[in-house]
Amino acid sequence: MSIKRRLADRLAGLRHLPDRAGWRSAAFELAWALPLLLVIAHWGGLARLQDPPAASTAAMLAATLFVMPALLEELLFRGLIIPREGPKRKWIALSVLLFVLWHPLQVVTVGPSWAGSFLNPWFLLVVGILGLALARMYAATRSLWPSILTHWLVIFGWKTLFGGPF
Repeated sequence: MSIKRRLADRLAGLRHLPDRAGWRSAAFELAWALPLLLVIAHWGGLARLQDPPAASTAAMLAATLFVMPALLEELLFRGLIIPREGPKRKWIALSVLLFVLWHPLQVVTVGPSWAGSFLNPWFLLVVGILGLALARMYAATRSLWPSILTHWLVIFGWKTLFGGPF
């Protein structure tokens, strides 16, 4: 298969919307992952309930977070790594591993102000669990949209309601 065809196949997850069974699969992943993420974030001191930001700040943050990290990271870590047809555990594992390793690297690329969170072992555990849920969502639905929306909502909620760094 040519590189162009492989890339087109991998990006097809953006054109595909899940059917009802796919959305149920995505909801199943959320049902186990979100409570676990909240518990671990609480134990690790990553989640401190706070007042939400002003509506204009929240709107700007929502738009920004939709593009990066949600859309771009899902394209990279799910869409380009995990084959849509016949996803295997090794590709899911590679996706999760690279997703986790990417976060400490952001301390170098984005800035040391995030080091407190992005180098925290509790945070990396949360990232690994979220990455696994997102990868399983993509494998089950063959669509990037459930994982993009979930990634976006988790990060937006963390930053606006639970004290995640801006």
